[in-house]
Parts: sequence; structure tokens; C-alpha cells
Amino acid sequence: MTLELIFGVVQALVTAILASFTKNKKVPKKYIPYQNIAVGLLAGILANYFNLYNDVVMAMFVCLSISTGVGGIYDATQTKIKK
Repeated sequence: MTLELIFGVVQALVTAILASFTKNKKVPKKYIPYQNIAVGLLAGILANYFNLYNDVVMAMFVCLSISTGVGGIYDATQTKIKK
């Protein structure tokens, strides 16, 4: 369980760092979800390669959930509430 948790935290950090670099380079925001999906797929392949999960589908689902979740949480924190 510890390796899966460490892998998830590292994946979340990599996703957040790549998204912040992408936003600073003035890339249109519509491409950032695709970047997060690519990071999730790559992380799922790596997790399967290193046998962190017993099932390939579970590895892909967890890694895609982490990467897209990080992107959504970041976007939610950047949204300003209008009063």
C-alpha cells in the first residue's frame, strides 16, 4: 500500500507541475485536460510495468483518476467566486 500511495503523490505532483508550466507558456486551456489524460495513461503503464497493481484496468483507472482529479482541483482553486 505504501508504494501505491507514494506513486500517486508523485504522479499528482508531476501533473500539477506540468499543468502550471503549460499555463505559463500561454498554451490554450482546452489542451490541459488532454495533457492530464496523457500523464494518467503514462503513469498507468508505469504502474503496470512495476507491478504496483494486480490488474491493468485498475492501474489505468487509478492513474487517470489521480491526474484528471489534480487538474480539476487546480482549476477549482483558480475560479473566483462572484458575489
